[in-house]
Amino acid sequence: MNNSRYQDLKLAERGALLSIWAYVILSVIKLTFATMTNSESLRADAFNNITDILGSVAVLIGLKIARRPADDDHTYGHWKIESVASLVTSFIMFGVGFFVLKDTVTAILSNEKTSVDLVGSIVGVACAAVMLTIYFYNRNLAIKAKSSSLMSAAKDNLADAVSSIATSIAIFAASFNLTFIDRLMAIVITVFIFKTAYDIFAEAVFSLSDGFDESKIETYTQAIAKVPKVSAVKYIRGRTYGSNIFLDVVVEMSPDLSVFESHAATEDIEETLKQNYDVFDIDVHVEPAILADEERDSTLALIILGLEEQVLNNNSPELLADSFSEISFDGRQLTKQTKLNEVPQPLAIAGYKAQRLSKKTFVVTYHYYEANQTILVTSIWRRRTQWYCQARQLTKKT
Repeated sequence: MNNSRYQDLKLAERGALLSIWAYVILSVIKLTFATMTNSESLRADAFNNITDILGSVAVLIGLKIARRPADDDHTYGHWKIESVASLVTSFIMFGVGFFVLKDTVTAILSNEKTSVDLVGSIVGVACAAVMLTIYFYNRNLAIKAKSSSLMSAAKDNLADAVSSIATSIAIFAASFNLTFIDRLMAIVITVFIFKTAYDIFAEAVFSLSDGFDESKIETYTQAIAKVPKVSAVKYIRGRTYGSNIFLDVVVEMSPDLSVFESHAATEDIEETLKQNYDVFDIDVHVEPAILADEERDSTLALIILGLEEQVLNNNSPELLADSFSEISFDGRQLTKQTKLNEVPQPLAIAGYKAQRLSKKTFVVTYHYYEANQTILVTSIWRRRTQWYCQARQLTKKT
């Protein structure tokens, strides 16, 4: 998964580079037409795009640093640099917003008239169309690459498109002496820029301060609870590094499970979360579940029932202990090897009972039917790294 995420960030760099070149080209075009037509509004929009170049450069640098592998000083990697880049983008947008607000207040207080410049209006609409196209491209690329910083850049692209459209509307309205529309559009631009900047800022700070979406915790809890051998999910703590989700999970399992069985269950948990919920890294800690003795014995009895069925039908040689011995109903004594040489038969257990002799030893009794005869079975199971059948005795019922 690591290599995949690094490739995703490399893919996201395309969007940042596209934004940089778009802002450079549009700034030159707007400054050129602003000089030719003496349009102050178009010149202001051009300087707005120049400041946006800085934001896109910050995003590009952040993406390149985030792709660096983990080192001794950054054992979790450099993913959080993405959030830092988003934070820088929000600061730049706040700066642009205050710049627009200052000009708006100055224009209102001085009762300044907006110059009528239809060429500037047309250029503004054309530039807005370009920025909208780049916004949709970067937004889709950010979703595909799971890049929070590129999504911030995409929101900045959208703010610029809205700003250009509003500027064009204001210039066009001025030709009909509708000065109040110019002021209204300036206020709309300012509010939109501040709102977008705040959203990016809040999301970046939330990530940098290890905030996490509680609704996701509930989803993960339900998924983990369905994993076999998990008795309960004690708690889950989540945090994000860039767009990567890291989880600390504490689950309870039966204290009678072996280390091998508990470890296998934790791997099932990790596989479930990575495959179904795109979680980047999971640290699972297992604690013993507090079970009543009767409940614990019943649980183990059911587990051993399934294992005994496999031994009865000679389907699982790995369940026989190396020192396994069996006394057949006809008096033969079988070792593990001679037991494995028997031909498997589809037999069914009836009258099953289990009793704990010690923490690691169970004795089970039952009977089965074969060739119109009832065979009584006593079987001893012991646990080492897992449960093994130690000995069996078969008796023909008379």
